[in-house]
Amino acid sequence: MLISEDMKKFLIKIAIFGILLFGIDRLAGYAFAYMSENAKGGFVGHYHQLIDKTNEDILIFGSSRAIHHYNPTIIEDSLRMSCFNCGQEGSGIIQNYGFWMLIREQHYEPKIIIYDVMDEFDLLIGEDNHKYLGWLKESYNRDGIPEIFESVDETEIIKMFCQMYRYNSKWHQIMGDYIYPVYKVKSKGFLPLEGSLDTMKINRNYDLNAKFKFDTLKIEYLHKMVNKHGNSKLVFVVSPSWYGISDTHFEPLAEMCRKNRIPLLNYANDQRFLHKNQFFKDGAHLNAKGADEFTKILVKDLNF
Repeated sequence: MLISEDMKKFLIKIAIFGILLFGIDRLAGYAFAYMSENAKGGFVGHYHQLIDKTNEDILIFGSSRAIHHYNPTIIEDSLRMSCFNCGQEGSGIIQNYGFWMLIREQHYEPKIIIYDVMDEFDLLIGEDNHKYLGWLKESYNRDGIPEIFESVDETEIIKMFCQMYRYNSKWHQIMGDYIYPVYKVKSKGFLPLEGSLDTMKINRNYDLNAKFKFDTLKIEYLHKMVNKHGNSKLVFVVSPSWYGISDTHFEPLAEMCRKNRIPLLNYANDQRFLHKNQFFKDGAHLNAKGADEFTKILVKDLNF
């Protein structure tokens, strides 16, 4: 079958467009990779610090409650060991397990891992688990990361061929942290919250025993974390909450810790913090004063 001249021209245009699109995608990928790896600070700089440059004795993992609740300086002064806070806003066990795989790739193990557990992000069915892949996209080609993507969504493997897709949710943050970051990594990863609780913003109808369901994938990754912490001493911690959190939200983890003889320190309903306005920025997060007070209590309870 002969192809008409018009069809040939059309196919040539399609091929040229495809080549241009491929080239633009690759160039954009290289540009964002460079800016990301050379970020001057911010959460992007923090990400590269924790996955490529950590060498501290103690690492702290978790979500915003980790990054805002644990003061590494107090830990260092009390335990005489170096410490870095690896917490990331909105992260959960799926993402933090990926961070741990990237850190292990350095052939380095900390002496102690403190994992701050957030029921919503680490145990319960909540938001779409795709959200936990965001920070791992640019590290997709590294050992152990593709398996995480596949466990969340098998179609992610196809999407990752597009370089721009790897940065599509972070491009503005990457550019900002490359040019002028607001948050500096030099604080050992700790980001204290200033100010005090506005009681008008507290949800008075918060139900401590609201119905919930456990996320089997998150629990699977908690098991993986327990099984792959290597020679590091692993400690799970539930830091204080203004509302308090039902112990039933942590039952699978508590059972896991009992079986594996791993400490679980639960301060969610600790009377020293529960409904103590002076220690909180909001219902879920301690302020700087509360973080310092909590960190001092924690290091005494660690008994190392």
